[in-house]
Amino acid sequence: MVTNLPAEAKAKWAEVVACRDTAEKIRLMREFISLVPKHKGTSNLLANVRRRIAMLERELERRRARRRGGYGGFSVPKEGAGQIVILGPTNVGRSSLLVSLTGAKAEVSPVHFTTKRPVVGMLQYQDIQFQLIEAPALIEGAAEGRMDGPQILGLARNSDGLILMVDLSGDPAGQLSMLRSELGRAGIMIEKPEGEVEITRRSGGAGIQLIGNGVLVDCTVDDVRRLLRNYRISSALIKIRGRVTLSDIEDSLFSSLVYKPTIIVANKLDVEGAEESLNRLMGLMEGSEIPILPVSCRDGRGLDGLGDSIFRMLRIIRVYSKEPGLKKPSPKPLVIDEGSTVIEAAKRLHSELYKRFRYARVWGPSAKYPGQRVGPAHILMDGDIIEIR
Repeated sequence: MVTNLPAEAKAKWAEVVACRDTAEKIRLMREFISLVPKHKGTSNLLANVRRRIAMLERELERRRARRRGGYGGFSVPKEGAGQIVILGPTNVGRSSLLVSLTGAKAEVSPVHFTTKRPVVGMLQYQDIQFQLIEAPALIEGAAEGRMDGPQILGLARNSDGLILMVDLSGDPAGQLSMLRSELGRAGIMIEKPEGEVEITRRSGGAGIQLIGNGVLVDCTVDDVRRLLRNYRISSALIKIRGRVTLSDIEDSLFSSLVYKPTIIVANKLDVEGAEESLNRLMGLMEGSEIPILPVSCRDGRGLDGLGDSIFRMLRIIRVYSKEPGLKKPSPKPLVIDEGSTVIEAAKRLHSELYKRFRYARVWGPSAKYPGQRVGPAHILMDGDIIEIR
């Protein structure tokens, strides 16, 4: 249900949104909490705001540490078709996985906590590449600041997807439980929610615009506009996926929760007792849609399937553009989200193609016949060739 906050609380949250100073934003958030009625309907909202306060406080401390000459950031610019961060406890084989898949220069050592900084490699998958980042080891208490935990979790939050790595020679179920707990405390979800909402506030008078392949449940676009105006938001781009309610949209205003598609890689399949450990791990994840990939970085078992698993996990497709009059399409694909339309692809290819779009011709899986003439709403599939007219 929509929380129906009092007007003074909504006004205070508008101040929070407008504020650019971190310390002042924290103060305003605390004032907002004091104005929110405390009951069951607002418990999730308050928990989300408190989580955001904790994140901002850690960010403030990191800035102070950098000014004192302390640790720097772990930010890595994105490259390729997707950025995947490899997370795991110490000595589970994160460096071995990165080296085996990409040939990156990572130090492989039995010594605990060898990796101190993120290490980057590029994984070739057919005609695209994925950027793999080995993060330093994640430990219990990381979300509270232990062992560069906030920086590692910040790297995960900014990624396109995660590989959670566990060790079949140890206690993989316990290791995975620890990783899930720390991610959860940092507001990172690895189980796919029924609906996702991303709100980008805009300056100017562009109004409220909904995009994405999701559907509104038990509400209309006008209901969404009225809700946001209550929070003094008159111009925003709202991207929805899945089934989204009005309550989901309101929650997204306060929540710092993000969903990251995830693969669990269970390493050391070659050791004695690995099958029993794998069975325990699969029992823990029974009913979950998160795939478990058993591998051995030592003998290479299971590694060949990781590229395909990442491709499917990211829910992306490859589309190849062809200029009118040419027989062959571009060998370099355009990588877009699953469910994207022709007009969305045109917008990504070139602004003029988007503005002057008349129709397109499509060859490939989504076409009823080669060169089918289609309109802007035609949904593309992986491997399609498009010619924009």
